[in-house]
Amino acid sequence: MSHSIYIKLATFLVRADLRREEREWKRKVRRSRYDLPWHNVHLLRDIGLEADGRPIGVSVPIEAKAERHVRHIRRVLSLRIPT
Repeated sequence: MSHSIYIKLATFLVRADLRREEREWKRKVRRSRYDLPWHNVHLLRDIGLEADGRPIGVSVPIEAKAERHVRHIRRVLSLRIPT
């Protein structure tokens, strides 16, 4: 059974949106690079950042985020009552 073209389109658009957010986040980190001690890994860990500027902790892959978002969209659309 193949997925609906709308579900595929929704997945594509969600992934594109996540990539756009990632680029904006990287741009923001680059702009604020001079405010943090990027040269000292120990100080970064003390404030809760990895050496590349990402927060310490578990991060979810983009595909998992996209699938979760599509699942939510599918659930919302299936719960709509046609009036």
